[in-house]
Amino acid sequence: MWRQATSTPQKLAVINGLLPLTASEFLKALVFFCGDDDETVQKAAVEKLRFTQSNEIKKIISPEIPENSVKTLTKLAGERRDSSIIISLLLTGKLQRNWILEFLATNDRTFWTTLVTHKDFVEFTLPQKDDFKALLSAISDVLISLYEEQLSYFAEKIAELEAAKHKEKPEEAQAEEEEEDEEVVELEDTIFDFPDFLTSETAFEGLSADDMLEQRKTIAEALRDMNVGQKIKVAMLGNLEVRKILIKDPRKQIVMAVLGNARITDKEVASIAGDPASSLDAISFIASNKALSKSYAVKLALVNNPKTPMKTALMLLETIRMNDLKNIAKSRSVSNVIKQRAAKKVK
Repeated sequence: MWRQATSTPQKLAVINGLLPLTASEFLKALVFFCGDDDETVQKAAVEKLRFTQSNEIKKIISPEIPENSVKTLTKLAGERRDSSIIISLLLTGKLQRNWILEFLATNDRTFWTTLVTHKDFVEFTLPQKDDFKALLSAISDVLISLYEEQLSYFAEKIAELEAAKHKEKPEEAQAEEEEEDEEVVELEDTIFDFPDFLTSETAFEGLSADDMLEQRKTIAEALRDMNVGQKIKVAMLGNLEVRKILIKDPRKQIVMAVLGNARITDKEVASIAGDPASSLDAISFIASNKALSKSYAVKLALVNNPKTPMKTALMLLETIRMNDLKNIAKSRSVSNVIKQRAAKKVK
């Protein structure tokens, strides 16, 4: 009956117990709705689940529950410091490693000891074992030792993962790139003559607010009509407005061209580095490029960006000033590993 609830009022009626349901069906509805796209429904379901015993919740956990519900229950397990819920969520096949790294804000050693000595959980973490090592080392030396001991039993599986990660597939990669970009452009043999409003940094000087808005529309329209090769070229030569637009392009080649623009400023790079909406390619490139990541503002932005690879963020954290470390330790946007490491450095 509760599965027929599609509108917010109908779902809230279920959550508030206004429909005749068995205790099992009611709890199943709560578990499903705690991952609902409607924030009102989600919060109402979560509030009810907070008064439900873990053993009862675990009975309802199954592969059929929505992925968003698994995410919400992961957070709830962290709040309760209940590792048994995490183990149950593993069986759904929908639990994501990043959720463990981001949402389990607890230093409870018993909680983590149970997980790192559980075979299925350790195997689940293997693709991101270095990130989990960083998380556990920030909590306890004993935990990291336990985890590394458990990893030794998966030496063969780890070797297979590493081999797969480094295996080269040039033909397949090239095919994917060509399909994504629709065409391959030899830039050195191609000459483009771009209008000044795309390349001049003074293109907006002397314009009224309305005229500036029209100019932005003109630039956006011009870029929209270009092919891939033209976009790459203008990304390397374009002005600030062009760079702002093309840095959001889904094609890696265009994003790299923007970052290779000789006129890009440290302020722009810091803005890109700190924006969670920036592509992982852009963030990783900035972090690995000494020229782009030399300024303190860029380093701080990378540490504060939850998309920055964990190893990189931890390394950059060593360069962060005390006042900024205090803010990072209290931040809700960075991962728990970064927060904990920052808190340790503050003490």
